[in-house]
Amino acid sequence: MQDELRTETLSSSAWPGHLLLAAWLAAGAVAIVMAFGSQHVLPLLDGLLGPLKHHVTAEKAVYSPLAYFCLLSVVYLLERRVPVRDQAFFSASFWQDALWYPGSMLFRILFLSWYVALLHTLYQQYFQFLTIEAVSDWHPALRFIAAALLTDFTRWLSHLIRHKVPLFWRFHAVHHSQRNLNLFTDARVHPVDRMISATLRFLPLMMFSNATVVILLWAIFETVYPKFYHGNIRLNLGPLRYILVTPQSHRIHHASEAPYRDKNFGFTFSIWDRLFGTHHKDDNAYPETGVQDEAYPVEDGLNPRDQAGVFMRLLIHPFLHISRTNKRGEH
Repeated sequence: MQDELRTETLSSSAWPGHLLLAAWLAAGAVAIVMAFGSQHVLPLLDGLLGPLKHHVTAEKAVYSPLAYFCLLSVVYLLERRVPVRDQAFFSASFWQDALWYPGSMLFRILFLSWYVALLHTLYQQYFQFLTIEAVSDWHPALRFIAAALLTDFTRWLSHLIRHKVPLFWRFHAVHHSQRNLNLFTDARVHPVDRMISATLRFLPLMMFSNATVVILLWAIFETVYPKFYHGNIRLNLGPLRYILVTPQSHRIHHASEAPYRDKNFGFTFSIWDRLFGTHHKDDNAYPETGVQDEAYPVEDGLNPRDQAGVFMRLLIHPFLHISRTNKRGEH
């Protein structure tokens, strides 16, 4: 019965299933050609990216499409096979979060890159004495492990702070407003929240800047993995859950119910939550998600105008909430 309901829901997509499959296979073919013909595609992309190359390298642009194709294929199959709840893959929530994806990329390219460059300049002028030079003599593998762990720890700590500081939470709550998690939910992040995150993470990363080794595969993994664990997937990865964030553990983090809140802040690794006592002990719970605020805009239709309206209301909602709070003299 559940399979029939799921098939019926998915078949209600605006595009017929066979056209979607053909389009998806065509996209996969292009991704494969790009990846395996990289020696020919790289020079072309390097020229096309122009001023964006400091934010999106040609190498990442070549290999990321194949990573995305594999990821989306796996997530789609898992959501069909082991879903947490029966919801259409191409739901209103999916399209709302997909709308945030290009908006997020545009903000990163046009503003966040400039903002991080400003932070870098300030660091070089006033805080360079904090840079840890000793690790530059370490073995490259050891430096990579140190860089990966440090990066993930700063993401965990930044995430924790954005939950605990009320002002920061107002903007981070936009990400938590999603009631139907899907693989694009990680893109639903308010621009102010991105700026706060970048600021909180910047200093410790710069302290290791002379020692970190940029590994392309790791950079791509960090980009696509959050999409996997935001999926509507009933999966906790078994023993791997003691090391990695899973769809189950991150669903706990997004839970709307009080017993589950403020737990599981990890980005890639779950080790920080386990070390610092912020891991929720139930590895088999799959609670409902969202925020306890009825005023939050919620997408409930596929109409493009309505979707755009929800997008704009989500952008301004934190500012309205802060304004109302200040008028009441609350904290």
